[in-house]
Amino acid sequence: MPTPNASAPRRWHGEARDNVSGLVKPRGNSTTVADVLGRLEGVRRSGDGWAAKCPAHPDRHASLSVSEGDNGRPLLHCHAGCTFEAIAAAVGKVRGDFAQRPAAPRAPKPPKAEAGELVSPIPEDAPPIPAHPAHGRPAATWTYRDPEHRPLFHVCRFDHADGRKDVLPLTLWREDGALRWRWKGYPKPRPLYGLHRLAARPDAPVLIVEGEKAADAVGALLPDFVAITSPGGAANAKHADWSPLAGRRCIIWPDADEPGAAYAADVDSLALEAGAAAVSRVDLDALEAVRGESLPKGWDAADALAEGLKVAELPTLAANDADEPAAPEPPRLPRFEVVEFRKGWRNGVYWLGVERDKMTGDERPEPPVWVCSPLYVTANTRDELGGEWGRLLVWIDRDGRAHRWAMPCETLAGSGEELRGALLRGGVEITSHPHERRRLADYIAWSRPAITARAVTRTGWHGSAFVYPHRTEGDTEAEPILYQAAHVEGLRLGTAGTLEGWRAKVAMPAAGNSRVVLALSASFAAPCLGLLGAEGGGLHLRGESSTGKSTALSVAASAWGPPDYLRTWRATDNALEGIAAQHSDLLLCLDEMGELPPKVAGATAYMLANGSGKSRAHRDGTARAAARWRLLFLSTGEIGLADLIAEAGGRTRAGQEVRVIDLPADAGAGLGLFERLPAGMRPGAFADALKDAAAIHYGHAGPAFVAELVKRHGEARDALRTACDAIAAKMVPADAAGQVRRVAQRFALVAAAGELATEYGLTGWREGEAARAAAVCFRAWLSARGTAGAAEPAAMLAQVRGFLEAHGESRFAPMDQADNRATINRAGFRRETSEGTEYLILRESFREICTGFDHKAVAKALAEAGALTRDNDGGTTKPERLPGLGLTRCYVITAAIWSAGNA
Repeated sequence: MPTPNASAPRRWHGEARDNVSGLVKPRGNSTTVADVLGRLEGVRRSGDGWAAKCPAHPDRHASLSVSEGDNGRPLLHCHAGCTFEAIAAAVGKVRGDFAQRPAAPRAPKPPKAEAGELVSPIPEDAPPIPAHPAHGRPAATWTYRDPEHRPLFHVCRFDHADGRKDVLPLTLWREDGALRWRWKGYPKPRPLYGLHRLAARPDAPVLIVEGEKAADAVGALLPDFVAITSPGGAANAKHADWSPLAGRRCIIWPDADEPGAAYAADVDSLALEAGAAAVSRVDLDALEAVRGESLPKGWDAADALAEGLKVAELPTLAANDADEPAAPEPPRLPRFEVVEFRKGWRNGVYWLGVERDKMTGDERPEPPVWVCSPLYVTANTRDELGGEWGRLLVWIDRDGRAHRWAMPCETLAGSGEELRGALLRGGVEITSHPHERRRLADYIAWSRPAITARAVTRTGWHGSAFVYPHRTEGDTEAEPILYQAAHVEGLRLGTAGTLEGWRAKVAMPAAGNSRVVLALSASFAAPCLGLLGAEGGGLHLRGESSTGKSTALSVAASAWGPPDYLRTWRATDNALEGIAAQHSDLLLCLDEMGELPPKVAGATAYMLANGSGKSRAHRDGTARAAARWRLLFLSTGEIGLADLIAEAGGRTRAGQEVRVIDLPADAGAGLGLFERLPAGMRPGAFADALKDAAAIHYGHAGPAFVAELVKRHGEARDALRTACDAIAAKMVPADAAGQVRRVAQRFALVAAAGELATEYGLTGWREGEAARAAAVCFRAWLSARGTAGAAEPAAMLAQVRGFLEAHGESRFAPMDQADNRATINRAGFRRETSEGTEYLILRESFREICTGFDHKAVAKALAEAGALTRDNDGGTTKPERLPGLGLTRCYVITAAIWSAGNA
């Protein structure tokens, strides 16, 4: 376009003159916005100002922004890069007639306060898409996704009998802990439709259309392009986030009407502002020639697809500026390609190969080979040390449910059967052809996604983010965090009902029942371990059948998932390692300890509590990293850990007692597990009511608690630490041993978590309810233990007593035996005193009695309990004249052994 003549004002186009003249008034002799707009072409409203073709360069795209400054002077800016001086000269005015370059943009208005919190991405357990209260069920639904293919929100179209159409956005919100759909827009700036396509094909040219239906149609019309659009229709392009177009080559296909032309002009400027490498538009006149007749009003890509129009030459129809590059050539063969919505093609991943003519040597395309249903490789994954590389795979199953799996790259080793098995279980359809199905591993291995995420191999806290198997709470776009494992089965998270229903039907009725409140508080305590750096461990409810143990387990599990969130002890130690890694910082519920093999009971308890699996080796003998976790588990059974260990011929260590706290399930009120019942209900009916409610309302309280911990990370940690110390101080007796204090800390942590959940409005309990329940249970544990002192001395005394009870007559010869009858396998002698029977134990036999303990420590414990006579120098052995042995040093156990250490 030639430089305009200053003496010849430009004419107005369309309605622009009327729109401007009524809004901008001349001010004295100064140049006004109206003066400037009168000298420009292609003037139209744009936001708070105007857009027009820049007179300083051949402009097809309305690249010039015009607005009014505070002093009434016009503000000019060319998005194509023309200088202010060049624009002013072209308009025909001297620099002094204008204000400086555009002022800083106005501060955005603060957003209106919202009731609730937007939930995006949409979780897998979101409620189904509802019917609109006025329009009914949508005729079509389009899902906006992020670059990782996760759904963000929906756009729904409603068709009416009179031909009208309504298009409404649908977003997910969390209100009072429950997920609810709202027929309202996504907050600004809004994401583009097709972000996952952009991420999957970083080198493909971008075709920008108006409307989601048209964007889907482009996939069938022009498979070499990535199609996108913005939400909200033609008038709302400025409210979208166009930054993903940075560095991309873009072509705009406008609708054949005035709103379409305005939308194209807006997008042109916005894409250039976002850093697009080049932007051009389809010449609708040339497209009309291809069609052979005039374009109907509003005609777009969807209409072209419906008509079967051949638009393969679309790139040549783009009205490129002279300095813009030509459209890129189609990608070279061979390659893999994901095809969706292409006419005549089955959706899926295709291998597009080449074959060579044996006669001429020329290469030609092979017939496309279908490999599997659509599967996107959206990100690379690796751990913080640069190892454990993997790929993030995303797909949608036949039910329309989105899946994501951070697949370890080591899964690609071998024949690929493990990989195909995992994908088949997740709903991916794979070709049955033996040769072609092997291409699936090649497709994943050859993909080069632009995004790299951090991979972790256990759930729970990683910094200030909390990782679930299928999502992460609190990570950032700069470094997404993903759970990566060879398999994703094993953790049954899910939601049903509402948080309000769970609070009213499960948590609140439990108040007043110490064991049930403790179990519910434990479900909140599990994610608190990581915040406080607390040691892992378990709570075991032991009692006879029908006391209500499974009820406590069911209500605790309902904070996180459905009834099948529960697991059982019936598993190998290898399987329990994998289960523990998936439940790190989550409550693990294990039923029926009696199903645990007695030989591995003690080792298994140590493993779960210590947070580390077995160390294993690779095939070459080098060490493989052991699985790690941080775990609080809740267990039930008719027998305890000590009973299982004893059944295998072992004995319980004090460390096992601390790691797995054995608590009587019977609360001692004659009501089994309960101490208080609702009016008119018996224990069995109350237990059934709690379990029924837990099967209807579940999966809300635990994630809601974690969301609050993420949001208030430092504050929550300080509050928990303070409450935990205060509660433990009230529980622990002054003379308590270290082991008892460690157990008290576990109870205190559970109590503090329950109190914090109450403060967050999740339980409906009164303040102090969780602390009261924990104190009652701690006293019950201490009473069953029998002492507040260390457990080892009591165990030592018990072991010596047990030996004397079993062998006191058979292996200890009487000191005054007259017939010199032989004693088989003699351990020592016995003699009667006024205080009772004394046992004189030979030194080597004493070591046998102390098996499993240090014999010196046992002797010291016996002496301190008054059950062993010391010599004159304070030694634990003393010389005695024994029949047939003469003067011999031995251990003299007094009759006080039968009362020593007893409560």
